[in-house]
Amino acid sequence: MENQLTRKYGPLTAMCMVVGTVIGSGIFFRNEAIIGYTGGRMWIGVAAWLIGGFITLSATYVFGVLATRHERVGGLVDYGEALLGERYGYFFGWFMATMFLPGLSGILAWISARFTVVLFGWETDSFFSGQTYSIALFYLVMTYAVNSLAQKLSGKVQVSATFIKIVPLLAMGIIGTIVGLANGTAVANLHSDYVGNVVANPFLSALVATVFAYVGWEGVLALNSEIKDSKRNLPIALVGGLIVIMTIYTLYFVGIFSAAPVEVLSDGAGVRGAFVNVFSEAGGTALFVFIVISCLGTLNGLVMSGQRSFYALSIRGCGVKPGLISQVDKTTNVPNNSASLFLFVTACWMLVFAGNRAGWFGELVPGQPLPFDVPGLMPILFQGFLIPLFIMIMVKEKTLGAFNRFIAPVIAMAGAIFLIYAAISTQGMRFVWFFLIFLAIMFIGALFYKGSAK
Repeated sequence: MENQLTRKYGPLTAMCMVVGTVIGSGIFFRNEAIIGYTGGRMWIGVAAWLIGGFITLSATYVFGVLATRHERVGGLVDYGEALLGERYGYFFGWFMATMFLPGLSGILAWISARFTVVLFGWETDSFFSGQTYSIALFYLVMTYAVNSLAQKLSGKVQVSATFIKIVPLLAMGIIGTIVGLANGTAVANLHSDYVGNVVANPFLSALVATVFAYVGWEGVLALNSEIKDSKRNLPIALVGGLIVIMTIYTLYFVGIFSAAPVEVLSDGAGVRGAFVNVFSEAGGTALFVFIVISCLGTLNGLVMSGQRSFYALSIRGCGVKPGLISQVDKTTNVPNNSASLFLFVTACWMLVFAGNRAGWFGELVPGQPLPFDVPGLMPILFQGFLIPLFIMIMVKEKTLGAFNRFIAPVIAMAGAIFLIYAAISTQGMRFVWFFLIFLAIMFIGALFYKGSAK
C-alpha cells in the first residue's frame, strides 16, 4: 500500500463526469411540474431552464478559476483550506464525505432500482419493497466494484453512459419539435388557455424546479489530483460541461412542450405520453430503460468522486483512522479503505431516504409526515458552504482581474443565497430538522479533526 494517486483521467472523461453526473433522472420529470407552474407558457419554462443553468454556470466558472490557482488533493477541501483555513476545508470535506456525496449516491441507487422494478412490472405499490432494496444494493455494490477494481473501465462506463443518456434527450428535442410543428401541437400549446397549478410566482417556482436538476458537477472537483493537466482541463470540463447541459435541457424542454398537449404534459405521466406520441408505445417503454441508464451513469460519477472523499481528509492527517484510510492500493491505484467506508455511509443514506419516503419516521413535525426532503435539501447545505468561499475570493485573490475577483463571485453568491431562501420558505420545519441532523454530523466530524493539515 502507498498513499499517492496518479493522474489517469483525460479531458473527455472529466467533461463526461460533469455532464454524466448532472444529467440524472430529474430532467425526465421536472418538466411536468414546470409546465404546470407556468400554465403551459413555454417562454417562462425556457427562461427558467436558462437562468437556472446560468446560476450553476456562474458557480462552476468560479471554481474553474480556483482550479487554475490551487491544487492538492480533494478539490473543495483544497479551496476551503486556501481561502478560509484548514479547519474550514476539513469540515467542508467532512460534509461532502458523510452527507452530500453518499446521500446523493444512495438516492440514485434507490431510484435506479425503483425504475427497474417498474420497467419489469414487479411489485410497485410500496416505495420500500424487497425487490427494490435488493436491486438498489446490487447497483451500489456493482458500481463500487467497478470503480475500485477497474479504474479504466469506470472511466469508460462514465463516457459511455453519458453519450447513451443524452440520446433520448436530443432525439426528443429535435424530433419532438419537428413532429409538434408538423401536426400543430406546438402551435396549439402556444395558444392554449390552460391554467395549470396555481402558484403565486410561476417563474420562481419553475426556476427552483430547474436548479436542482443541475446538481452533480461538484463531484468532479474531487478528482482534481487524478485529472491530467487539471489546471487546464478541469476548468474546461466544468464550464464546457455546463454549457452542454444547458443546451440539452433547453432543447429537450422545447421538444417535450411540442410533443403533446399541455394538459397531458402537466400530468404525472406526461413525459411518457410525449414519448409515446412521438416514438410509439415502444418509445414509452424505452424511456424507462434510458432513465435507468441515466441514473446509473450519475451514480457511477458520484461514486467515482465519493470514493476519494475520506481519502482527501486522511491524507491531511484528519478524519477516521487517517493512517488506514489514506492507503492506496498499488495495483489498482484506488484508496480502497476510503472507498469501503464511503460504501457503508452510502448504504446508510440509502435506507434513510427509502425509510423517509416510506413513512418510517412518522410525523416528527405535526402535519408533516415527511420529516425532510433529502434530495432537495442536501444541495442547499452545499450552497451554504460556498458563500464564505465566494466572499474570500474577493478578499484574498488580489491578482485576479475585476471580473474573476468580484463580478463572477457576486453573481454566484447571489444564486446561492436565492436557493437557500427558496428552500427555507418552501420547506419550513423540514429544513430545521435537516439542519439539526447536519449539525449533529458536523459535531461527530469535530471529534476526528486533528489540526495541522499534512
